Amino acid sequence: MKYLDIAFKLLSMLVIPLVLWGVSLEVRLAVQDTVIQRLQVDITETQNVASRVRDSANTNALALGRMEEKLNAVDKNIVEIKGLLQRR
Repeated sequence: MKYLDIAFKLLSMLVIPLVLWGVSLEVRLAVQDTVIQRLQVDITETQNVASRVRDSANTNALALGRMEEKLNAVDKNIVEIKGLLQRR
């Protein structure tokens, strides 16, 4: 009976540290959940920005292509004008 009483006292002394440990785990999990949510929002925002940058880059590439065609046409016209002026 004496050993059983000592065992109960030891187990009852372990209850408070176990409760504190459980509370600290709950707090840690709650903090991790908020960090995960914040990171998910950041990822979504970054994906949106990346999509806008990609769209802008595609638009700029098309504009650059059109500009290059116009410059080539202007260059051909300049060559023709130069040829006409040299014949005179």
